[in-house]
Amino acid sequence: MHNLETPTLKLGLFKPSGSFGQALIAGALQRQHEVTVLLDDLNRLRARPGLRCKLGSLDSSIVVSQAVSGLDVVFAFLADQPAQELPPQCGALIDGALRAEVPRLLLVGHWGWLVEPADAEQEQLGAGLARSLEVSGLDWTLVEAPPMPEGLRIDDFSRAGSASAEDSALALSYAEALLDEMQLSLHSGQCLRLRSGEE
Repeated sequence: MHNLETPTLKLGLFKPSGSFGQALIAGALQRQHEVTVLLDDLNRLRARPGLRCKLGSLDSSIVVSQAVSGLDVVFAFLADQPAQELPPQCGALIDGALRAEVPRLLLVGHWGWLVEPADAEQEQLGAGLARSLEVSGLDWTLVEAPPMPEGLRIDDFSRAGSASAEDSALALSYAEALLDEMQLSLHSGQCLRLRSGEE
């Protein structure tokens, strides 16, 4: 049963198949948020209480807008994407969020190339992405994906004393930090590097 004193947000997550995405789903469900995983294949995730699955991809702004309609916050996990793939995907996210009037956008990836581009191509890509974000009017944050063990799943965050307890605790601490950032609306228009509770 939902605690009426707990503010509930509707969260949407693109590509949350890695450990960080799974930890964020677990942490958000523990906080009684409504979580929707946006997938191009609905059979990739097992249904569970409080968790919805919906068709969605980063192929175009129209596809994104249909997927994120009615959500309060959208997370996109992009750490496995090469730099040249990010501007079109982020462009679809930005335009789709604007179409659907989603106020908050958090992009999780590796953003070092924006600060220190390796070549002229990366510098041009970074300038275009920064301009798109700045003129969008969205409440956005770039989140540097923290290092963590891979292969964790949602159920790993509810198994006390399991072999992966230390790994799952680390991943969940990063997820909790990001959920705090989301709820407090901190670091809007900035690049955020998360720290675990142990740091």
